[in-house]
Amino acid sequence: MENKITESLPQLEEELQLIIAHIDSDTPEEREVAEEIFNEFLPRLESKIDAYIKVIKWRESLIEYQENEARRCEALAYQNKQTVQWLKSKLKAFMEQRVEQLGDKGKRLEGKLSKVSLCNNGGRPPIWINPELTSEDYPEEYKETRVHIDRNKIAEDAINYDEVRDDKGTLIAKVMPRGKHLRIK
Repeated sequence: MENKITESLPQLEEELQLIIAHIDSDTPEEREVAEEIFNEFLPRLESKIDAYIKVIKWRESLIEYQENEARRCEALAYQNKQTVQWLKSKLKAFMEQRVEQLGDKGKRLEGKLSKVSLCNNGGRPPIWINPELTSEDYPEEYKETRVHIDRNKIAEDAINYDEVRDDKGTLIAKVMPRGKHLRIK
């Protein structure tokens, strides 16, 4: 039967540091005792690491399953949305044809359980802007200027010079240390 390791990783780390301190001892007796303790300690540490990896791997597989399920549900929702849009467009075309034939009294239709009306959209009306005009063709009052920060150039200069400063010496950007990650096998 496998013993459950109750110590935390930091506690095991502390214990390991103590053992290592005694393994480096000048006295052979202390080294021998430390090696015996280390041989008893090592399986506990390995079990703790294995337990961590087991939980990590299980959670990773759970994440993969959940992400696949989310994609599947999203695809189903997209299909349903497409179907609803198609049905609404057919109903709208039918209602528009009724209004053409019957006038205003064709705007409403009632079933046994539902009612439908053809209505005008609210809000601002749609505006057509001539797509053949270039930006030079528009009067100045309809033009706006926007400042764009070239973040790629800043990053490139920071990589080349470790940091970027303006004329006054204000730090604009600097190279930061890379992050770390675990490689689990």
